[in-house]
Amino acid sequence: MSNVLSSDIVGTDIPPAETHITLRRLMSYAASLGATEDVYLNDLRDGGIVGLPTSIVISEWQVMNGESYRSVLGADNAQIWRCIHVQQDSKVFQCLRPDIHVTTSGKICVLRQTRIGAYIAVRLDTSAADTGEAIAESWFCGIFLGDNVEGPDRSILEPPDLGPIGDEFIPDVAPMLTVSHALPHLYSEAATIWNPIHTERSAARQAGLDDTILHGTCTWGAAGLWIVRNFADGDPTRLTRLGARMTGKAFVGSELFMRHRVIDIHNGAKRVSFQVVDADNRPVLSNGLAEIDL
Repeated sequence: MSNVLSSDIVGTDIPPAETHITLRRLMSYAASLGATEDVYLNDLRDGGIVGLPTSIVISEWQVMNGESYRSVLGADNAQIWRCIHVQQDSKVFQCLRPDIHVTTSGKICVLRQTRIGAYIAVRLDTSAADTGEAIAESWFCGIFLGDNVEGPDRSILEPPDLGPIGDEFIPDVAPMLTVSHALPHLYSEAATIWNPIHTERSAARQAGLDDTILHGTCTWGAAGLWIVRNFADGDPTRLTRLGARMTGKAFVGSELFMRHRVIDIHNGAKRVSFQVVDADNRPVLSNGLAEIDL
């Protein structure tokens, strides 16, 4: 069943959501991605634990799966769950830490018709609830499968450019991530990103998919962890930007591999372009761009 989204919603602010970031949540998120280092899991570590930069999706999803967003769209659960995540680009100004309250607000910036459905781009801003200090700025881009846009395509601000498509990548021979049967369930609970197309075959089929697919942000988060380990000496605070297009599906049983290349040094940061592919060399993440403080 298709629904209609009016392009009049472009420019609409989504009311903010407040999230209490707990020690338990940050450790669960890290563990779901296989991040076992002390910096993520040892609460007795000097200075305490630090959240992975990509854990910002925990608070962002309170907006993207919240009642306020549904109200703006005029969408029910079935329509929200037909939205597949096609791009995530986050600039992280400071990593999340335990026992902080954050506020995340959104603005709908783009709505346009595509061949497979209605494309939407939402700008998300997260800050400390008590001080207003900026924590992260993200773009969530998705497609509501089979839905139509009523009115002309509209855009007030486009997502920033990501890395170029290319074939000059260094392949990593070891799998970056193996998609076990348990992983989509563990990630759903740890990241609080609940959409049954990732865990229930019946819901995936109703959404027009052949089978359940791994969350795009899970692959994206695993790529961020790989970047931190290989380019930031294991220090998550040095990864200040991670963006990618989610161009392929990762099914249960898949092994995912990283391809990368260093682009340059820009404004005191190393920029790395990357792709994630499956064992058949089909891209799962494309146009990846990471920025790492020197």
